[in-house]
Amino acid sequence: MEQRLKRLQLLFKASDIEKITTAKVAVVGLGGVGGPALECLVRSGIRHFLLIDSDIVQSSNLNRQTLYDISNLGMKKVSAAKNRIQAIAPDLDIITSDVSITMESITILDEYQPDYVIDAIDSIIGKCALINWAIKHQIPFVSSLGMGNRINPLAITLTTLAKTSSDPLAKALRTELRKQKIDIDQVPVVFSSEAPVRKQKPVGSYMAVTASAGLLLAHYIVATILER
Repeated sequence: MEQRLKRLQLLFKASDIEKITTAKVAVVGLGGVGGPALECLVRSGIRHFLLIDSDIVQSSNLNRQTLYDISNLGMKKVSAAKNRIQAIAPDLDIITSDVSITMESITILDEYQPDYVIDAIDSIIGKCALINWAIKHQIPFVSSLGMGNRINPLAITLTTLAKTSSDPLAKALRTELRKQKIDIDQVPVVFSSEAPVRKQKPVGSYMAVTASAGLLLAHYIVATILER
């Protein structure tokens, strides 16, 4: 562990390294955004993870989903992701779940009791469940908004849900959370201010955009850990 974190130890105090290595993070969604977020957290010293994703690895994922390669085709993403990050750091503490997050299945977070949550899924139902759970339990979290059909990684920023536009996913999420009387100005998000370059489906996806979003999610979690 000490050798792997040698360069981090040149930046952070010993007490900060202790905060990072003892934090428990739930990463929900292990695709083009959640994958880079997870890998960045591992390389930043996080050791304890709950990984949630109900999908399997498909060939179309390989254009942007950095956790996977051709040998993972057909595997559950949680299993392939676990193998990937254990190859980086064998001493990790990892729990995996291949459930889809809903108001019913959100109990998996009650069982794990994470200190921080990353929401990198597209489902409005799932996102609302995660946000409600995190707010109820006063757990720091951050959500990714739509990154599909964008080509400009420089248009991505950390902000709050109240300050988003030009994003159908953001609009739907704002609408639903307002119905649930959630203060959307208190929902931290990673957002692209670039309008989608195409609107038809299937959604196009570019690694420079999704990876940039994932790195911002990871940075938000590390920065929040260091502030506490």
